[in-house]
Amino acid sequence: MTEDDKPGANVEAYPGETPGADTEPASEAGAGHPAEAASRQAVSGVKVDAALLREVIKIQPFTRWTGVEILKAEDGVVETRLVLRPEDMTQHHGFLHGGLVGFLADNAAAYAAATLVGDVVTSQFSLNFLAPGIGEAFRARAHVVKAGKRQVTVRVDVIAEQGDKEKLIAVAQATITPVG
Repeated sequence: MTEDDKPGANVEAYPGETPGADTEPASEAGAGHPAEAASRQAVSGVKVDAALLREVIKIQPFTRWTGVEILKAEDGVVETRLVLRPEDMTQHHGFLHGGLVGFLADNAAAYAAATLVGDVVTSQFSLNFLAPGIGEAFRARAHVVKAGKRQVTVRVDVIAEQGDKEKLIAVAQATITPVG
């Protein structure tokens, strides 16, 4: 086995890390990640609003790759938008890939919860596909149904935009857990 064949050999490291090195105990997974500082701001009482969510997106590699944008972020309500890139976001029929539909629902739900309770993780979500993801762009509209101390329940609609028409393509419900 060559050095390039070893697991993690070609993985890009975060600043301050050694590529392929597993330096942190599992109990501290995520500690030191570039997104940690922004998420900790939410815990420390900094208001989670559209500006902070845009900063979080900048430091989340996958979310940044999608190009998702924050259209609205108010107490318990978030709306995001993703412009379709057909060359790398579609499945074999040319529809928006279902994984990206799920991503839109999950992120919007977590962001909506964060506007009320700060730093969060998703503990569960269900997604119902209603129609194929056919469109030029896609929006996720999330609103908090109930926010408690231990969990936040959020409902999300995922909508396809095609010209001046809109179509509901998926609905989701998520349980979001505050951390910190």
